[in-house]
Amino acid sequence: MAPVPNGLYMIARPGEQLLTLGEEEPKTPVVLLPPTGNPGEQEWQLEGLSNGNCTIRNLRTQTYLSFDGDPEINKPVVGYPEPREWALYQSAEPHTFHVVVPGGPVDGEELALDLSLLRIFPPRTALRPLDVSERRQAWTFQFME
Repeated sequence: MAPVPNGLYMIARPGEQLLTLGEEEPKTPVVLLPPTGNPGEQEWQLEGLSNGNCTIRNLRTQTYLSFDGDPEINKPVVGYPEPREWALYQSAEPHTFHVVVPGGPVDGEELALDLSLLRIFPPRTALRPLDVSERRQAWTFQFME
């Protein structure tokens, strides 16, 4: 069972911007933006799986938080039509989790959803080495009533 109940969420960096997916086209980059007011593009359906992992699907595009191929450091996080499993690791803050690629280390590092090193606007997301002590690498799940 995932540590977050199934449901619809806005997913944000603590005190910051929201995970956003505005296009249905596969491999569209998942970006961080302030609230856009566009229905569904910043709302994510979390579904827990029996193995304890979860899938995260964008409400507007119906594509999943994912990446292309095998996990690698700095690989862009994109919307994808096929489900991708994620593990949620509780951080020190309430309702805040590290979103981690399940299955153990890749090249000696666990990989997590984080900001891309690309310094472009809007900021993109990518797989980065997990650092559980880095508060800014965790994400707040805001339940949508």
